[in-house]
Amino acid sequence: MALGVLAAAMTDLERQVQSKACRSPVGCAMLVGVTDDEVNALQRALGGVVLESSYLEQILRAAFAALVGSKYAPVVNGHLTAHNLIETCENVAEVHTDIEVAAKAEFAAALKACRAANTRRNRVIHDAWAMRPGGVMAAVETPRSSEDIPVTARTLPELGQVADELAKAADDLSAAVIAAFGPEGMRVEGQLRRELGRDIPADPGS
Repeated sequence: MALGVLAAAMTDLERQVQSKACRSPVGCAMLVGVTDDEVNALQRALGGVVLESSYLEQILRAAFAALVGSKYAPVVNGHLTAHNLIETCENVAEVHTDIEVAAKAEFAAALKACRAANTRRNRVIHDAWAMRPGGVMAAVETPRSSEDIPVTARTLPELGQVADELAKAADDLSAAVIAAFGPEGMRVEGQLRRELGRDIPADPGS
């Protein structure tokens, strides 16, 4: 779903750049004084965030399957968001009776990092972006009310840091799963898929 949103955003940006006369003053305001190279750089930076968040979600689903110890986990967690997966994994890991204390602590630390990285990812993906010259973006946070609309300036390297945090959080969680359950723990999530020879849809009716 996030990839679809990003693709739509990229298409819109490309359309505005290619059009020399933009009819919408709001759309043009996003790109005033911005070069094609800067727009392309923004696309690549946001794309990196989306790719790494997808990787994190895959690892979270693997961690969920390892924690519940069932090949049917993908049927249960297919509809869960990354936030829900993190929360559920935290709850299961806390009461798991087959995980040693040290492994539980590693799980807790890894999931805490996942939560922090996912929060930053959500701000990047869901905020409205206004590109400004010099590789600076004004991120208009999605307001909970119309009273205050916070605006935060970010740079392209900062977006790269978000992608790096997502990747590291995923790697650390993978290591925590292996520490607790061995290498086989990371293979539980794909067991049913391998047996059926097809993917498991999030919606059983699809």
